[in-house]
Amino acid sequence: MGPITSLAINISDEILYSASLDKTVKVWRITDFKCIETIQAHSEPINALAVADDGVLYTASDDATVRAWRRNFYTENQPHTLIITLPAKCSPVKSLTPDDDGILYGGCSDGYVHYWYKGWFSGQLQHGGALQGHTHVVMCMASVSNYVISGSADSTSRVWSRDHHQRDIGKHTIVAVLVGHRGPIRCVTAFLGRLGEDPEEEYCTICTGSLDGVLKMWRVTRTNKNLSSGGLNQNGHEYFELQ
Repeated sequence: MGPITSLAINISDEILYSASLDKTVKVWRITDFKCIETIQAHSEPINALAVADDGVLYTASDDATVRAWRRNFYTENQPHTLIITLPAKCSPVKSLTPDDDGILYGGCSDGYVHYWYKGWFSGQLQHGGALQGHTHVVMCMASVSNYVISGSADSTSRVWSRDHHQRDIGKHTIVAVLVGHRGPIRCVTAFLGRLGEDPEEEYCTICTGSLDGVLKMWRVTRTNKNLSSGGLNQNGHEYFELQ
């Protein structure tokens, strides 16, 4: 087994997935810690894994594709079957995140974030477009509600908001560009909060970890209102540093 690059878990099936630079994904049964399957997943090293709410496993690779796999419960050893291969326009895919509506986002080496959504009639994932703005590789991604967040080697994090009513055309609006790190952003996570009962007062807290050795926590609102919680303020978005 080669160097491990990513982990993902399927709680309902009690399965842990591990991806490796050796181009394989290993399937581990949590109950007895046994490897029950090795998926020959890609032709190049695998960089990221994600498990969607419906149990589909997504794998992202340096071969510039994302692949979707479904576990087959009708065979004795329950192997995974390849559902579809999604090309990412000739750029290695470094990061993945599915959102709550089943849209899949992939961050690539060329700085683009490609996304795929399920067709209304076919139910198959199809390419919806790409979000632009980063100047270097997109190293990490996260999603919460209709927010999509990317972290890049260009030391910035970008926050997009997707219009729920425009899912068929994938309308995204840039909400914030978070500037403050002095090194590549390697990991990101996010969660929602609300200041009051008004939906417009909803905010997104974003945590970014960088190779500069600093963890930052940002609060971003759709209206870009400053929040009075005592932290620093930069580019109209409040943040705290944890060192």
